[in-house]
Amino acid sequence: MSPNFTLHSRFGRVLSIVVIAACAIALVVTTVQGRWLDALQVLPVLGLVSLLTWAMFWRPAVLITAAGVTLRNVLRTVEVAWPEIRRIDTKYALTLETPHGTVTAWAAPAPGRHSVFTAVRQDGANLPESSYLAGTVRPGDLITSDSGQAAHIIRSHWEKLRDDGHLDAATSEFTKLRVTWHFRTIAAVAVLIVAVLLTTLS
Repeated sequence: MSPNFTLHSRFGRVLSIVVIAACAIALVVTTVQGRWLDALQVLPVLGLVSLLTWAMFWRPAVLITAAGVTLRNVLRTVEVAWPEIRRIDTKYALTLETPHGTVTAWAAPAPGRHSVFTAVRQDGANLPESSYLAGTVRPGDLITSDSGQAAHIIRSHWEKLRDDGHLDAATSEFTKLRVTWHFRTIAAVAVLIVAVLLTTLS
C-alpha cells in the first residue's frame, strides 16, 4: 500500500496560533481605542511577526506519497524520490541522505530532553529495521516525536521498496534534487522589513 501522509510540527502549529492571534488582538485593540496612527505604525511589525511565524512554524511539512518524500521547509521545498534515499536519520531532525546531498525537515525536529525522559519502552519498540543502531534507537526515532513519526512511515515504505528491489540507483531518473524556492514568501518578508524600517525612521 502506498503511503499518503502529511506531517506538521505539533508544537509549531500551536505556537503559530498563539502568536498570530496575539498579533491580531493587539491590532484590533489599538484600532478600537481610536489610535489609528499607532495602528498603522505597528501594522508592519505585527505583519512581519505573523508572516515569519507562519513561514517558520505553520507552513513547513513533510509530505509522503507513492512518488517520494517532499520536505517543505521555511525558504524552499525539496522533493526526494524513493530511489534517491540512501539513509534516514533523526539525530537532530528528520534527515534524508541522498546521492545529491543531505536534506533536513524543518517540520520534524527531534524531541527535547523532557520528551526523552518521559518516553516509555513501547515508544521505541516494533520500529522498522533500519531504525535500530546496535539494538537501540535514537531519541529522534521515538514514535511519539515529530521526527520519529515521520521516520517510521518513511522507513516502513522505504524498506518494503528496498526488499522488493525497487531502490536500485539505476531506477532513479533524477540527477539532482528538485528544489522550489519560496520567492513570494521571501519577497513578502523583504517588503515588510522595509515597511518596518520606514515606520521606525518616520
